[in-house]
Amino acid sequence: MPSSEHKPPPRLARGWWTGLLGGLALLAVWGAFNVLVDPTGEFGMSGRFRFNRNPPAEVIAAGMNGNNPAFFTRAIRESRGDLFLIGPSRTWRGFDTCARPDVLRVAGSAWGLRELTRVERTILDERDRPATVLIEVGLPTTERPAITSPAQAAVSAALSPRTTLFSLRTVVHSLREGGERPASYAACVPLASPPTDWAEAERSARYTLGLLDTSEASLAQGRRNVLAMADLADQVCRRTGLRHRLVFFTLPSSPASSPFSDHDRVFRANAARMAADFAGRTPPPGGCAISYMNFATAPPGSPPQQALWRDRNNWSDYVHFTAGLGAVALDALLGPPPAGLTAVKPEPGVGP
Repeated sequence: MPSSEHKPPPRLARGWWTGLLGGLALLAVWGAFNVLVDPTGEFGMSGRFRFNRNPPAEVIAAGMNGNNPAFFTRAIRESRGDLFLIGPSRTWRGFDTCARPDVLRVAGSAWGLRELTRVERTILDERDRPATVLIEVGLPTTERPAITSPAQAAVSAALSPRTTLFSLRTVVHSLREGGERPASYAACVPLASPPTDWAEAERSARYTLGLLDTSEASLAQGRRNVLAMADLADQVCRRTGLRHRLVFFTLPSSPASSPFSDHDRVFRANAARMAADFAGRTPPPGGCAISYMNFATAPPGSPPQQALWRDRNNWSDYVHFTAGLGAVALDALLGPPPAGLTAVKPEPGVGP
């Protein structure tokens, strides 16, 4: 009697394997489509083909609001300038670069050094000529564990129905528009300064600051992470032969009338330690031009402008300064804006 293991597989089993393989093939096609169109910028393919060169406005808006550093890869690659400003939400809400078309601002809410390092690496890897990168670091601490790894994030983006919807819209819009590049993939948006509810601002700041680990060990690790960003840049400069310029800087943590004086003291003391770390750092041969500017205690600008930093009316809350102060900071970092363009002037907000 023939052995049962030589019997042909049942029809049900054959159908199961056929369905499984067909499903996997469909999943592969689905993922490959999203990778090639790349509406979120996760795979570095955005804008490289006629069918994904011109995403519609709603896709660009979703990408900019998605808080993913990968979205800005295309804007960095296509930037015609060599000046970049990167940082957390303070950079996003406090620097209006409309008066400086030579500066590309790349920032996001709740970004830490992990996100800033990714942006820094993208900028330096994408440039074939020296770039200047301004990096705002406030109070760096031990980084929170990443929710997902880059590989998991890429798989999630490739198989996401939301990504597929954005991919379809991008393809349709790009082909309809003839594949022309969008006028501005990461557009400058003038920043508004609405009246501030200072009672709510205090509650929000207490909650946010309460999440920070300001122990000495955490602060020391944060400073080491900032120096690691400098070391990474040096490695790129030595490898490519390009002498990029990186300026790390710290701005005041809050206005003079802030109820968070204890936090401000920690902030200033940590900035002083970072300044000492950078002063004692020996750049390797062939490294980048790297410096640190500490404005935490002495704000940037002329004496009258420095007084503006202490006035609560020039802040949108106890953590974020307004665009007028951001313009003062950019002048201190880069000099006045190009001729013919007007920098944003500080306009006092409405106090309580």
